Amino acid sequence: MAGERKLEKRLSATMEDSVNQLDKPFTGSSMRVAKHSTAAPGCFSCFSGMAPKQREVDIVLIGAGIMSATVGLMLKDLEPGWKMIMFERLHAAGEESSNGFNNAGTGHSGFMEPNYTKEVLNPDGSLKTVTTEKVEHICEQFLSSRQYWDYLVKKGLLPNPDDFIHQTNHIALGVGKDQVEFIKKRYEAMKGNPLFSTMEICLPEEKAKASQWAPLICTGRDANEPICMTKVPYGTDVDFGTLCKAKIESFQKLGGDLRLNTEVKDVKKDKDGKWLVTTKVSGAGSGWAVTKAKFVFVGAGGWALLLLQKAGIPQVNGYMALPVTGDWAVCQNPEVVAKHKVKVYAPGAPGAPPMSMPHLDYRTIGGKEMLLFGPFGSITLKFLRYGSNVDALKAVKPHNLLATIGALSRNLSLAVMLMKDVFKSGAGKLHDIRHYYPEADPDDWIFIPAGVRAQIIKKDPKTGKGMLQFGTEVVTNDEGSIVGLLGASPGASTSVSIALDVIEKCFGNKPEFKRWIPKLKVMIPTYSPDGPAGDMSQVNATVVNNLYATTGATLKISPK
Repeated sequence: MAGERKLEKRLSATMEDSVNQLDKPFTGSSMRVAKHSTAAPGCFSCFSGMAPKQREVDIVLIGAGIMSATVGLMLKDLEPGWKMIMFERLHAAGEESSNGFNNAGTGHSGFMEPNYTKEVLNPDGSLKTVTTEKVEHICEQFLSSRQYWDYLVKKGLLPNPDDFIHQTNHIALGVGKDQVEFIKKRYEAMKGNPLFSTMEICLPEEKAKASQWAPLICTGRDANEPICMTKVPYGTDVDFGTLCKAKIESFQKLGGDLRLNTEVKDVKKDKDGKWLVTTKVSGAGSGWAVTKAKFVFVGAGGWALLLLQKAGIPQVNGYMALPVTGDWAVCQNPEVVAKHKVKVYAPGAPGAPPMSMPHLDYRTIGGKEMLLFGPFGSITLKFLRYGSNVDALKAVKPHNLLATIGALSRNLSLAVMLMKDVFKSGAGKLHDIRHYYPEADPDDWIFIPAGVRAQIIKKDPKTGKGMLQFGTEVVTNDEGSIVGLLGASPGASTSVSIALDVIEKCFGNKPEFKRWIPKLKVMIPTYSPDGPAGDMSQVNATVVNNLYATTGATLKISPK
């Protein structure tokens, strides 16, 4: 008791205590100065004609996500003397699409994603084979990312790789006769490529092997239900939020300027050809500032469309975005997580849109191991998770109206899928989880919001009709002085190739680009300015295996 009284005395004080006594009546400011050394702007300073703050830099980067982080760090490394400033409207970097819970965290390499291999049918409608061009390109691009991260780790510009990337087998799953046939054909089409030479297959009759690869998938499943799997050991799980923050920290160490809680309100071209970027903050002054820049990179997720429209570049005409959001199902039970340290993707239901491909993933986010399933889709008008409910309405313009109507009318299956997910009960979502994990305990799963994906809508170059496009697209003006990224997955995984594409498109005809080429080849040894960014079509098996080995050792992601 005496000890408790002593503790209470240390933690509390009465009004009679000297700490709570005033020497004299309070008459002024809470600060210790007697008078203001300068006149305060006043409550109505925003209307007082106070001119916004002016500054001039070489490069402005809008948004502090994985794309701005990659482009900014790469350019700062190439041109240390250039002044660069990055604006982010939220309180921290990497909190929108790059945040670990706002994306799948998959190092997309095409090892297991069924929507990257399109079915090719025989005249009778049976499956003949699958296409591999897309899946090869995705794999090549992710190898460029591995090489760049390898370079950054060795240079001390990224932290311990265990903080942001982990090895995990990538498994493509087929359930039922049709999907089993798809997985077999996919394996046959991909196995001969050096990029996928380590791919193994587990046939329906190999039940012991299947249980070893993915015990949660097999335990409790109907023995008469055929399943087929392929596995690649070079798969990864990436915490893009942590990676993004680490890159931006290095961007600042090299001299880059990051401004948080700063919203870009306008982008306009000045008479001299430079860009005027108007920003607003909540501060002691007017809060308004205008930054003049030679080059502007718009990596603002779904808001990139709105900002490019404000910039008035004709290249964005015809573009619109379809924002899609949803929920993840999350399991944090360590006993369950320990049995599924793999990522498993499967084809969607017959006729389902490409983005409906469900997956059961092992994830490490902020050091916490867990499983994520989904996503369960939903409809929104926001272009960002922390955006506005009128984002989509503001983006509709006369030049994109017909394309938008056409794309939506041609993708009614997506709308149907989203509406079904919106009204799906907890029991319905559990049923979907059990399609993958038959013995899933409902008490192990919680639902959390996922991020927003603003999928590209544009005119089909072949037909002129509106189309919905999956992926990321670089949109730049003729001079290459402003560029923005539209679209979504697999953007984060291919961020390095996209950054190279941005640099080539915007600086390829400028004198400094030739000076950069040797340095870019140090950053990404397979880089060549003579081909598409990330292209490795001429690379043989020896080079591919060496890349997996060297980057795997540096990033600590070699197969176990």
